[in-house]
Amino acid sequence: MTLGEMLVVLVLIGLLSSGAAAVGTAGVRMANRESFESECGALRDTLNDARDRALMQSAKRDAVVDFYSDMAVVKIWDDRKDQYTSQIIHFEKLTASAAKGAADPNYHYQVRFSAQGTINKGQTIRLNGPGQLKKSLVLQPVTGRIWLSP
Repeated sequence: MTLGEMLVVLVLIGLLSSGAAAVGTAGVRMANRESFESECGALRDTLNDARDRALMQSAKRDAVVDFYSDMAVVKIWDDRKDQYTSQIIHFEKLTASAAKGAADPNYHYQVRFSAQGTINKGQTIRLNGPGQLKKSLVLQPVTGRIWLSP
């Protein structure tokens, strides 16, 4: 083999490997986006479930959700056990923070759903994912409506 042939082969191998890396990176980004979207939707559904369960309570007990930067703790009153039961939701692809200001690793926010289905106070919680993925979780106080920004 001549030196010229070897250079051509090395250039071709470099082009093929960079193309494969670009395709692999796009796949990882797509998987991260899908996981982030799925986790945001599951969090919204969990909050809707907590609100609905607060509405169904015969006792005047609130359903409480504590948000932290890396998890949410849902506490719902159980009449049979006569105590709150907790469900911990660990975030894998997202972190929660206040909608305004810098992300805070010590973030904590408490949401209370009353037996009338209302929320103690309105709040917008910023959900950050891998890369530039962002969504806002909006909690409307009077209506009790919970929705995600597109």
